[in-house]
Amino acid sequence: MFCPQCKTEYRPGFTRCADCGVDLVDRLPEEPVEEVERITGSSQLVQVLRTKDRSDVLSIQMVLDSAGIEYLLQGELMTSFRDPVVLLVREEDFERVRELLKDIHLNYSSSAFNPKKGR
Repeated sequence: MFCPQCKTEYRPGFTRCADCGVDLVDRLPEEPVEEVERITGSSQLVQVLRTKDRSDVLSIQMVLDSAGIEYLLQGELMTSFRDPVVLLVREEDFERVRELLKDIHLNYSSSAFNPKKGR
């Protein structure tokens, strides 16, 4: 069993990830390698935030698309509203994304920064 979010492997008998709180799956989905490589190039992706709110996803997409920032929304296509969507950006774009998102209202569950106070 695997956590689809953090990719941790669990022994049989476990049904939820202790860290992420999401249901475990029998196998991990294949990563969209081409998309990740296109976005990252030689950069590393860093997590900006996680949200379970689909309106957050739309707000984030609008802001980052308008700014021309490439990003990856991991879990965006998941059908369960219990599963979080994770926003990943290039490491060098992190601070700019933080600035762009600090003035919009988000209902996210956790983030790599507090957009109102900085990192």
